[in-house]
Amino acid sequence: MFVKKYLNFLNLKIIFRCDAADIPEISTGHLYRSIIVANFLKRKFNIRSQQIGFVVKTKNKYSKNLQILKNYNFRILKLNNNIKDYSKEEARYLSKHKANLLVIDRLGKIKKKFFDTIKNNYNKKIIFDDSSYYRKLFDLSLNPLIQNVPKFKNSRIGYKYQILQYPIKTKFKLQKNINNIFLFFGGFDKKKHSLKVVKQLNKITPKLNIILPTNYRRLIRKIKSKHKMIFYESKEYLKKLSISNIAITGGGIALFDSILNKKKIICIPQYYHQKINAKKIAKTKAVNFLDSNDKKFNIKFLKVFSKIYDDERYQRKINTIQNRIINIKMLSKTFRLISKIYEKSKN
Repeated sequence: MFVKKYLNFLNLKIIFRCDAADIPEISTGHLYRSIIVANFLKRKFNIRSQQIGFVVKTKNKYSKNLQILKNYNFRILKLNNNIKDYSKEEARYLSKHKANLLVIDRLGKIKKKFFDTIKNNYNKKIIFDDSSYYRKLFDLSLNPLIQNVPKFKNSRIGYKYQILQYPIKTKFKLQKNINNIFLFFGGFDKKKHSLKVVKQLNKITPKLNIILPTNYRRLIRKIKSKHKMIFYESKEYLKKLSISNIAITGGGIALFDSILNKKKIICIPQYYHQKINAKKIAKTKAVNFLDSNDKKFNIKFLKVFSKIYDDERYQRKINTIQNRIINIKMLSKTFRLISKIYEKSKN
């Protein structure tokens, strides 16, 4: 009797379907975004970690899911690597589970048959950055990154609907240590942008502290840097970003973390959808966009870096612009939208 009550107590209240992988267009952003949502709902509604499940693939290129989720105490529901996204097999797997809320976070297009198979197992459903017509069937559809989609009553489109961690510092001051340079091109630097950037920074005279994630260490070893290389664990990501002067990033979620944290930014996108967002934001002058395929990339990179490196007037100017793209009030509003959906899912 006690065991039955305990199992009921640990019934899943929320299920997330997402992945992190050493695969282009997947990387780690979707999983980390879902973890941010999971932690928010856990705190707000006093949900136990084991009542939140992550349906993820776990082998080979998808082993990053386990590496990241081991730092949390959420339940891991392993999905066969061979099962394709939005396939019959995936829908059948999700229909074996029940929860108040289902959150799907990935790029793609959901199918009507897929939705019909799973819909009765979850009271409410949220989807991120899907581009299908059938996202209208969800209770909330958020498209902060993939914006060229039709708008429905339940949809929210635009950068202001980003899901990000709250900044460590809420009052922004000019960065004192201008030698701290933050590099991040996602959990999977497919195009080796970090290597290309470090090579160019070797041409910069001031001694720099180049701050990178630990999983870039093997790649960076291929060249000798005259600057100090500081490698950090994923849990230190936001802290290291907050103490940096310039953030050199791709066009994913790290770009918006950098905007929210009011950094001078050089954005070098890896993928097509990132390039669209980077170009759009660059028109506001909030970031500097560079194309890695540009034949004059090296010259342009050094020119931009040297220009913004110790320019305080530039930083004050872009901070005002950045605040219009994403700010703490916008972030809080999006979290309230999600919490309202979960509140309704309990009924």
